[in-house]
Amino acid sequence: MKAGNLLGVTLATAMALVTAPALADPPHHARGNGPPPHAGGPHKRDAPPPGWRKKAWHRGDRLPWAEVDRRYWVDDYAHYDLRDPGRGHRWVRQSDAEYLLVEIATGLIIDALHR
Repeated sequence: MKAGNLLGVTLATAMALVTAPALADPPHHARGNGPPPHAGGPHKRDAPPPGWRKKAWHRGDRLPWAEVDRRYWVDDYAHYDLRDPGRGHRWVRQSDAEYLLVEIATGLIIDALHR
């Protein structure tokens, strides 16, 4: 009986020694410190990631074709208090506060509204 207890204690000790290193040092982000240093370190919750800057669009700029896509068009422009875009133009929504009047054929920005 004592040999059985000794074997059980030995196995339990061996298992504790094997699993202990895995639990000893959690990754940086798991300790509540935010992203690891190689990811730019901690930053504000609503701020863009480090090194990223939002483009401020102005009249005369050209919007990239990917952003002139139909999914960004504002079809109900009156709902957003925007004037009729006219033929060949569309309102393109960049964010909740930025609307661009764009010439669809060229991507040229005719007007930029920041609200």
